[in-house]
Amino acid sequence: MKDARDVRLARMKWRASGLLVLAGAIYVAARAFEAEHPWLFYVSVTAEASMVGAIADWFAVTALFHHPLGLRFIPHTAIIPRNKQRIASGLSHFIETNFLTNAAVLQRIRDFQPARTLYAWLLRAENAEAVATYVTRLSAYLLGAMDDERVRRYLQQTIARRLKSADIAGAAAELLDVLTENKRHHELLDAALAALDELLSRAETQAYLAGEVAKSAPLLKWLSDLFQLKLDERAALKIVEVAVQKIKEVRNTESHALRERFDAYAAGFVRRLKNDEALRERVHRLRDEALASPALAAYAGDVWDELRAWLAAEHDRRPASLHQRVTGMLESLGRTLRADREIQAWLDEQILEGAALIVEEHRAKIGRFIEDQIMGWQEHKLVGELERHIGPDLQYIRINGTLVGGLAGLLIAVLTQLVR
Repeated sequence: MKDARDVRLARMKWRASGLLVLAGAIYVAARAFEAEHPWLFYVSVTAEASMVGAIADWFAVTALFHHPLGLRFIPHTAIIPRNKQRIASGLSHFIETNFLTNAAVLQRIRDFQPARTLYAWLLRAENAEAVATYVTRLSAYLLGAMDDERVRRYLQQTIARRLKSADIAGAAAELLDVLTENKRHHELLDAALAALDELLSRAETQAYLAGEVAKSAPLLKWLSDLFQLKLDERAALKIVEVAVQKIKEVRNTESHALRERFDAYAAGFVRRLKNDEALRERVHRLRDEALASPALAAYAGDVWDELRAWLAAEHDRRPASLHQRVTGMLESLGRTLRADREIQAWLDEQILEGAALIVEEHRAKIGRFIEDQIMGWQEHKLVGELERHIGPDLQYIRINGTLVGGLAGLLIAVLTQLVR
Protein backbone atom coordinates (compact mmCIF):
# COMPACT_ATOMS: atom_id res chain seq x y z
CA MET A 1 0.00 0.00 0.00
CA LYS A 2 1.44 3.34 -1.08
CA ASP A 3 2.10 6.12 1.38
CA ALA A 4 -0.39 9.01 1.24
CA ARG A 5 2.44 11.38 0.30
CA ASP A 6 3.41 9.17 -2.64
CA VAL A 7 -0.20 9.17 -3.83
CA ARG A 8 -0.43 12.96 -3.55
CA LEU A 9 2.87 13.44 -5.41
CA ALA A 10 1.78 11.14 -8.22
CA ARG A 11 -1.58 12.91 -8.47
CA MET A 12 0.05 16.34 -8.70
CA LYS A 13 2.50 15.12 -11.36
CA TRP A 14 -0.41 13.81 -13.44
CA ARG A 15 -2.20 17.12 -13.14
CA ALA A 16 0.82 19.16 -14.22
CA SER A 17 1.64 16.78 -17.08
CA GLY A 18 -2.01 16.60 -18.10
CA LEU A 19 -2.12 20.38 -18.35
CA LEU A 20 0.93 20.26 -20.64
CA VAL A 21 -0.72 17.62 -22.83
CA LEU A 22 -3.90 19.69 -22.93
CA ALA A 23 -1.95 22.77 -24.03
CA GLY A 24 -0.31 20.69 -26.74
CA ALA A 25 -3.67 19.35 -27.96
CA ILE A 26 -5.15 22.86 -28.05
CA TYR A 27 -2.12 24.10 -29.99
CA VAL A 28 -2.47 21.37 -32.64
CA ALA A 29 -6.20 21.91 -32.99
CA ALA A 30 -5.88 25.71 -33.20
CA ARG A 31 -3.16 25.52 -35.83
CA ALA A 32 -5.23 23.07 -37.85
CA PHE A 33 -8.26 25.38 -38.06
CA GLU A 34 -6.47 28.72 -37.97
CA ALA A 35 -6.79 29.28 -41.73
CA GLU A 36 -10.58 29.01 -41.52
CA HIS A 37 -10.87 30.92 -38.23
CA PRO A 38 -8.14 33.62 -37.93
CA TRP A 39 -8.99 34.34 -34.28
CA LEU A 40 -7.58 30.92 -33.43
CA PHE A 41 -4.18 32.52 -33.93
CA TYR A 42 -4.37 33.91 -30.41
CA VAL A 43 -5.41 30.51 -29.07
CA SER A 44 -2.49 28.79 -30.75
CA VAL A 45 -0.05 31.44 -29.51
CA THR A 46 -1.38 31.07 -25.98
CA ALA A 47 -1.15 27.27 -26.11
CA GLU A 48 2.36 27.45 -27.57
CA ALA A 49 3.54 29.77 -24.80
CA SER A 50 1.86 27.50 -22.22
CA MET A 51 3.81 24.53 -23.54
CA VAL A 52 7.06 26.49 -23.42
CA GLY A 53 6.40 27.59 -19.85
CA ALA A 54 5.33 24.09 -18.80
CA ILE A 55 8.38 22.44 -20.36
CA ALA A 56 10.75 25.03 -18.85
CA ASP A 57 9.31 24.58 -15.37
CA TRP A 58 9.23 20.78 -15.75
CA PHE A 59 12.94 20.94 -16.53
CA ALA A 60 13.63 23.21 -13.55
CA VAL A 61 11.67 21.06 -11.07
CA THR A 62 13.06 17.79 -12.42
CA ALA A 63 16.62 19.14 -12.37
CA LEU A 64 16.37 19.59 -8.61
CA PHE A 65 16.10 15.85 -8.05
CA HIS A 66 17.11 14.08 -11.26
CA HIS A 67 18.82 14.38 -14.62
CA PRO A 68 15.99 15.36 -17.05
CA LEU A 69 15.40 12.52 -19.52
CA GLY A 70 18.42 10.81 -17.96
CA LEU A 71 20.84 13.16 -19.75
CA ARG A 72 23.75 13.40 -17.30
CA PHE A 73 25.83 15.72 -19.48
CA ILE A 74 23.50 18.66 -18.93
CA PRO A 75 25.17 20.89 -16.31
CA HIS A 76 23.50 21.90 -13.05
CA THR A 77 21.01 19.05 -12.97
CA ALA A 78 20.33 16.54 -10.16
CA ILE A 79 21.23 19.45 -7.89
CA ILE A 80 20.18 17.89 -4.59
CA PRO A 81 21.97 14.51 -4.86
CA ARG A 82 25.10 16.14 -6.28
CA ASN A 83 25.22 18.60 -3.37
CA LYS A 84 24.34 16.21 -0.56
CA GLN A 85 27.39 17.14 1.51
CA ARG A 86 26.68 20.86 1.28
CA ILE A 87 22.98 20.35 2.06
CA ALA A 88 23.77 18.17 5.08
CA SER A 89 26.32 20.64 6.41
CA GLY A 90 24.09 23.65 5.76
CA LEU A 91 21.01 22.06 7.31
CA SER A 92 22.84 20.92 10.43
CA HIS A 93 24.46 24.35 10.82
CA PHE A 94 21.10 26.07 10.32
CA ILE A 95 19.42 23.94 13.00
CA GLU A 96 22.37 24.29 15.35
CA THR A 97 22.56 28.08 15.10
CA ASN A 98 18.84 28.90 14.84
CA PHE A 99 16.94 26.20 16.74
CA LEU A 100 19.42 24.96 19.34
CA THR A 101 20.60 28.28 20.72
CA ASN A 102 20.46 28.79 24.48
CA ALA A 103 18.08 31.71 24.08
CA ALA A 104 15.61 29.78 21.92
CA VAL A 105 15.61 26.64 24.05
CA LEU A 106 15.41 28.48 27.37
CA GLN A 107 12.59 30.69 26.17
CA ARG A 108 10.65 27.63 25.08
CA ILE A 109 11.20 26.07 28.53
CA ARG A 110 10.06 29.29 30.24
CA ASP A 111 6.91 29.29 28.15
CA PHE A 112 6.36 25.65 29.07
CA GLN A 113 6.52 26.47 32.84
CA PRO A 114 7.98 23.10 33.94
CA ALA A 115 7.01 23.24 37.63
CA ARG A 116 3.45 24.32 36.93
CA THR A 117 3.06 21.74 34.18
CA LEU A 118 4.48 19.03 36.45
CA TYR A 119 2.15 19.61 39.38
CA ALA A 120 -0.84 19.98 37.08
CA TRP A 121 0.08 16.63 35.52
CA LEU A 122 0.59 14.93 38.88
CA LEU A 123 -2.72 16.19 40.27
CA ARG A 124 -4.59 14.26 37.61
CA ALA A 125 -5.43 10.96 39.30
CA GLU A 126 -5.03 8.89 36.14
CA ASN A 127 -1.43 10.10 35.68
CA ALA A 128 -0.40 9.23 39.24
CA GLU A 129 -2.14 5.87 38.83
CA ALA A 130 -0.28 5.20 35.57
CA VAL A 131 3.13 6.03 37.07
CA ALA A 132 2.40 3.90 40.14
CA THR A 133 1.38 1.01 37.89
CA TYR A 134 4.61 1.23 35.89
CA VAL A 135 6.73 1.45 39.07
CA THR A 136 4.96 -1.55 40.61
CA ARG A 137 5.18 -3.65 37.48
CA LEU A 138 8.85 -2.84 36.96
CA SER A 139 9.68 -3.58 40.59
CA ALA A 140 7.75 -6.84 40.49
CA TYR A 141 9.42 -7.87 37.25
CA LEU A 142 12.93 -7.10 38.48
CA LEU A 143 12.41 -8.92 41.76
CA GLY A 144 10.78 -11.82 39.97
CA ALA A 145 13.70 -12.05 37.55
CA MET A 146 16.16 -11.97 40.44
CA ASP A 147 14.26 -14.61 42.41
CA ASP A 148 16.39 -17.33 40.90
CA GLU A 149 18.53 -19.52 43.10
CA ARG A 150 21.54 -18.86 40.88
CA VAL A 151 21.11 -15.11 41.16
CA ARG A 152 20.50 -15.20 44.91
CA ARG A 153 23.53 -17.39 45.47
CA TYR A 154 25.67 -15.13 43.29
CA LEU A 155 24.51 -11.99 45.11
CA GLN A 156 25.05 -13.56 48.53
CA GLN A 157 28.56 -14.71 47.65
CA THR A 158 29.49 -11.42 46.00
CA ILE A 159 28.17 -9.25 48.81
CA ALA A 160 29.70 -11.45 51.50
CA ARG A 161 33.06 -11.46 49.71
CA ARG A 162 33.05 -7.69 49.35
CA LEU A 163 32.05 -7.16 52.97
CA LYS A 164 34.71 -9.55 54.24
CA SER A 165 37.39 -7.64 52.35
CA ALA A 166 36.03 -4.24 53.40
CA ASP A 167 37.81 -2.24 56.10
CA ILE A 168 34.77 -1.78 58.34
CA ALA A 169 36.81 -0.27 61.16
CA GLY A 170 38.47 2.23 58.83
CA ALA A 171 35.15 3.14 57.24
CA ALA A 172 33.59 3.63 60.67
CA ALA A 173 36.51 5.85 61.68
CA GLU A 174 36.12 7.96 58.53
CA LEU A 175 32.38 8.26 59.16
CA LEU A 176 32.95 9.28 62.76
CA ASP A 177 35.54 11.82 61.59
CA VAL A 178 32.86 13.45 59.44
CA LEU A 179 30.24 13.25 62.18
CA THR A 180 32.53 14.81 64.80
CA GLU A 181 34.01 17.51 62.56
CA ASN A 182 33.27 21.03 63.83
CA LYS A 183 31.62 19.42 66.89
CA ARG A 184 28.62 18.17 64.94
CA HIS A 185 28.26 15.35 67.45
CA HIS A 186 27.37 17.89 70.14
CA GLU A 187 23.95 18.20 68.51
CA LEU A 188 23.33 14.55 69.38
CA LEU A 189 24.68 15.10 72.88
CA ASP A 190 22.44 18.14 73.38
CA ALA A 191 19.41 16.23 72.16
CA ALA A 192 20.15 13.35 74.53
CA LEU A 193 20.72 15.70 77.47
CA ALA A 194 17.51 17.61 76.68
CA ALA A 195 15.53 14.37 76.66
CA LEU A 196 17.16 13.24 79.90
CA ASP A 197 16.57 16.64 81.51
CA GLU A 198 12.90 16.58 80.53
CA LEU A 199 12.55 13.05 81.91
CA LEU A 200 14.27 13.80 85.25
CA SER A 201 12.26 16.98 85.72
CA ARG A 202 9.05 14.98 86.07
CA ALA A 203 7.89 14.47 89.65
CA GLU A 204 7.01 10.83 89.10
CA THR A 205 10.50 10.14 87.69
CA GLN A 206 12.20 11.80 90.64
CA ALA A 207 10.01 9.88 93.10
CA TYR A 208 10.81 6.61 91.34
CA LEU A 209 14.56 7.28 91.34
CA ALA A 210 14.49 8.42 94.94
CA GLY A 211 12.79 5.19 95.89
CA GLU A 212 15.35 3.14 94.02
CA VAL A 213 18.25 5.07 95.58
CA ALA A 214 16.75 4.63 99.04
CA LYS A 215 16.44 0.88 98.49
CA SER A 216 20.09 0.74 97.51
CA ALA A 217 21.32 2.68 100.60
CA PRO A 218 20.85 0.47 103.74
CA LEU A 219 22.69 2.94 105.96
CA LEU A 220 20.26 5.74 105.16
CA LYS A 221 17.35 3.40 105.81
CA TRP A 222 18.84 2.34 109.21
CA LEU A 223 19.35 5.98 110.27
CA SER A 224 15.82 6.86 109.15
CA ASP A 225 14.39 4.04 111.23
CA LEU A 226 16.61 4.94 114.24
CA PHE A 227 15.63 8.61 114.34
CA GLN A 228 12.18 8.05 112.86
CA LEU A 229 12.90 10.54 110.05
CA LYS A 230 12.59 10.19 106.26
CA LEU A 231 16.29 10.69 105.73
CA ASP A 232 16.47 8.10 102.98
CA GLU A 233 13.85 9.80 100.81
CA ARG A 234 15.30 13.24 101.40
CA ALA A 235 18.80 12.14 100.58
CA ALA A 236 17.64 10.33 97.47
CA LEU A 237 15.69 13.36 96.24
CA LYS A 238 18.76 15.50 96.87
CA ILE A 239 20.85 13.15 94.76
CA VAL A 240 18.31 13.36 91.93
CA GLU A 241 18.23 17.17 92.19
CA VAL A 242 22.03 17.28 91.96
CA ALA A 243 21.91 15.07 88.87
CA VAL A 244 19.29 17.30 87.22
CA GLN A 245 21.37 20.40 88.04
CA LYS A 246 24.50 18.84 86.57
CA ILE A 247 22.68 17.99 83.35
CA LYS A 248 21.47 21.59 83.04
CA GLU A 249 25.02 22.83 83.61
CA VAL A 250 26.33 20.63 80.82
CA ARG A 251 23.52 21.76 78.50
CA ASN A 252 24.09 25.46 79.12
CA THR A 253 27.92 25.49 79.21
CA GLU A 254 29.69 24.88 75.90
CA SER A 255 33.09 24.57 77.58
CA HIS A 256 31.95 22.27 80.37
CA ALA A 257 34.45 19.67 81.50
CA LEU A 258 32.05 16.81 80.71
CA ARG A 259 31.76 18.06 77.12
CA GLU A 260 35.54 18.15 76.83
CA ARG A 261 35.75 14.60 78.19
CA PHE A 262 33.08 13.57 75.68
CA ASP A 263 35.13 15.12 72.85
CA ALA A 264 38.30 13.45 74.11
CA TYR A 265 36.56 10.07 74.28
CA ALA A 266 35.13 10.42 70.76
CA ALA A 267 38.50 11.52 69.32
CA GLY A 268 40.29 8.70 71.14
CA PHE A 269 37.81 6.13 69.87
CA VAL A 270 38.29 7.34 66.28
CA ARG A 271 42.08 7.10 66.67
CA ARG A 272 41.75 3.59 68.07
CA LEU A 273 39.57 2.53 65.15
CA LYS A 274 42.29 3.78 62.81
CA ASN A 275 45.40 2.60 64.63
CA ASP A 276 44.57 0.08 67.38
CA GLU A 277 45.04 -3.29 65.71
CA ALA A 278 43.39 -5.14 68.59
CA LEU A 279 40.22 -3.07 68.33
CA ARG A 280 40.24 -3.27 64.54
CA GLU A 281 40.65 -7.03 64.72
CA ARG A 282 37.72 -7.24 67.15
CA VAL A 283 35.49 -5.19 64.83
CA HIS A 284 36.41 -7.32 61.84
CA ARG A 285 35.87 -10.51 63.82
CA LEU A 286 32.36 -9.32 64.69
CA ARG A 287 31.83 -8.57 60.99
CA ASP A 288 32.89 -12.08 59.95
CA GLU A 289 30.77 -13.71 62.66
CA ALA A 290 27.73 -11.73 61.54
CA LEU A 291 28.27 -12.68 57.89
CA ALA A 292 28.70 -16.35 58.80
CA SER A 293 25.64 -16.40 61.01
CA PRO A 294 22.87 -18.69 59.65
CA ALA A 295 20.33 -16.62 61.59
CA LEU A 296 21.34 -13.46 59.72
CA ALA A 297 21.17 -15.25 56.36
CA ALA A 298 17.75 -16.66 57.20
CA TYR A 299 16.54 -13.25 58.35
CA ALA A 300 17.76 -11.56 55.15
CA GLY A 301 16.10 -14.28 53.07
CA ASP A 302 12.79 -13.85 54.88
CA VAL A 303 12.91 -10.08 54.41
CA TRP A 304 13.71 -10.55 50.72
CA ASP A 305 10.80 -12.95 50.22
CA GLU A 306 8.35 -10.68 52.01
CA LEU A 307 9.53 -7.65 50.04
CA ARG A 308 9.24 -9.52 46.75
CA ALA A 309 5.76 -10.80 47.61
CA TRP A 310 4.66 -7.29 48.57
CA LEU A 311 5.97 -5.75 45.36
CA ALA A 312 4.71 -8.58 43.19
CA ALA A 313 1.08 -7.77 44.06
CA GLU A 314 0.92 -5.20 41.24
CA HIS A 315 -2.90 -5.15 41.15
CA ASP A 316 -3.24 -4.72 44.89
CA ARG A 317 -5.16 -1.53 45.73
CA ARG A 318 -5.07 -1.76 49.53
CA PRO A 319 -3.80 1.38 51.34
CA ALA A 320 -0.60 -0.39 52.41
CA SER A 321 0.26 -1.67 48.92
CA LEU A 322 3.16 -0.24 46.92
CA HIS A 323 0.79 0.88 44.18
CA GLN A 324 -1.35 2.95 46.52
CA ARG A 325 1.64 4.36 48.37
CA VAL A 326 3.33 5.50 45.16
CA THR A 327 0.04 6.98 43.94
CA GLY A 328 -0.46 8.84 47.20
CA MET A 329 3.13 10.05 47.20
CA LEU A 330 2.85 11.46 43.66
CA GLU A 331 -0.47 13.16 44.38
CA SER A 332 0.95 14.62 47.61
CA LEU A 333 3.97 15.85 45.67
CA GLY A 334 1.66 17.58 43.18
CA ARG A 335 -0.35 19.28 45.95
CA THR A 336 2.79 20.39 47.79
CA LEU A 337 4.35 21.73 44.63
CA ARG A 338 1.19 23.65 43.72
CA ALA A 339 1.06 25.30 47.15
CA ASP A 340 4.72 26.30 47.33
CA ARG A 341 5.61 29.10 44.90
CA GLU A 342 9.20 29.23 46.11
CA ILE A 343 9.89 25.59 45.30
CA GLN A 344 8.22 26.11 41.91
CA ALA A 345 10.60 28.98 41.19
CA TRP A 346 13.56 26.90 42.41
CA LEU A 347 12.57 23.95 40.21
CA ASP A 348 12.19 26.16 37.14
CA GLU A 349 15.57 27.76 37.85
CA GLN A 350 17.29 24.38 38.16
CA ILE A 351 15.73 23.12 34.92
CA LEU A 352 16.73 26.28 33.06
CA GLU A 353 20.26 26.13 34.42
CA GLY A 354 20.61 22.45 33.59
CA ALA A 355 19.08 22.90 30.13
CA ALA A 356 21.56 25.68 29.30
CA LEU A 357 24.48 23.38 30.15
CA ILE A 358 23.02 20.49 28.17
CA VAL A 359 22.31 22.64 25.10
CA GLU A 360 25.78 24.14 25.18
CA GLU A 361 27.41 20.73 25.56
CA HIS A 362 25.35 18.79 23.02
CA ARG A 363 24.36 21.38 20.42
CA ALA A 364 27.33 20.66 18.16
CA LYS A 365 26.83 16.91 18.64
CA ILE A 366 23.19 17.17 17.52
CA GLY A 367 24.28 19.14 14.47
CA ARG A 368 26.89 16.51 13.59
CA PHE A 369 24.32 13.77 14.15
CA ILE A 370 21.93 15.39 11.64
CA GLU A 371 24.76 15.81 9.14
CA ASP A 372 25.91 12.21 9.57
CA GLN A 373 22.35 10.93 9.17
CA ILE A 374 21.87 12.81 5.89
CA MET A 375 25.29 11.73 4.63
CA GLY A 376 24.46 8.15 5.54
CA TRP A 377 21.41 8.12 3.31
CA GLN A 378 21.68 6.75 -0.19
CA GLU A 379 21.12 9.41 -2.84
CA HIS A 380 17.87 7.85 -3.97
CA LYS A 381 16.61 7.86 -0.39
CA LEU A 382 17.52 11.51 0.11
CA VAL A 383 15.87 12.46 -3.18
CA GLY A 384 12.84 10.30 -2.45
CA GLU A 385 12.28 11.79 1.02
CA LEU A 386 12.63 15.38 -0.16
CA GLU A 387 10.48 14.81 -3.23
CA ARG A 388 7.74 13.18 -1.16
CA HIS A 389 7.64 16.16 1.20
CA ILE A 390 8.04 19.14 -1.17
CA GLY A 391 7.42 17.53 -4.57
CA PRO A 392 3.63 18.14 -4.59
CA ASP A 393 4.18 21.85 -3.94
CA LEU A 394 6.82 21.99 -6.68
CA GLN A 395 4.31 20.59 -9.16
CA TYR A 396 2.32 23.77 -8.66
CA ILE A 397 5.30 25.55 -10.19
CA ARG A 398 4.75 23.54 -13.38
CA ILE A 399 1.02 24.30 -13.32
CA ASN A 400 1.63 27.99 -12.72
CA GLY A 401 4.31 28.02 -15.42
CA THR A 402 1.83 26.59 -17.88
CA LEU A 403 -0.84 29.16 -17.06
CA VAL A 404 1.47 32.16 -16.68
CA GLY A 405 3.39 31.22 -19.83
CA GLY A 406 0.16 31.05 -21.82
CA LEU A 407 -1.03 34.44 -20.54
CA ALA A 408 2.39 35.98 -21.22
CA GLY A 409 2.36 34.58 -24.77
CA LEU A 410 -1.13 35.93 -25.38
CA LEU A 411 -0.17 39.36 -24.05
CA ILE A 412 2.93 39.48 -26.28
CA ALA A 413 0.90 38.46 -29.34
CA VAL A 414 -1.73 41.11 -28.68
CA LEU A 415 0.84 43.84 -28.16
CA THR A 416 2.68 42.75 -31.33
CA GLN A 417 -0.51 42.99 -33.36
CA LEU A 418 -1.32 46.41 -31.92
CA VAL A 419 2.14 47.71 -32.76
CA ARG A 420 1.73 46.54 -36.34
